[in-house]
Amino acid sequence: MDKAKDDFESASDEMDALLDRFEQAGYNSGAAMGGAMQAIIFRMAIGAPDAATALGFMGSCMSTAALMATSPDETEH
Repeated sequence: MDKAKDDFESASDEMDALLDRFEQAGYNSGAAMGGAMQAIIFRMAIGAPDAATALGFMGSCMSTAALMATSPDETEH
């Protein structure tokens, strides 16, 4: 596995674990996910060279997440 793919998988796993910890601590799920997404989108927006790149990246992530959510193996977080 190359480093970028390994980093991607690790970051995804860590974010999932963080959201699980929020849930276990009694955080409101919608508020916790909204706050996490806002922080990630902010970082992406300030790091992207332009708005089109940021929007393309967001669209790709949303599309992949939607496909994963419909997979029989991904019914639990």
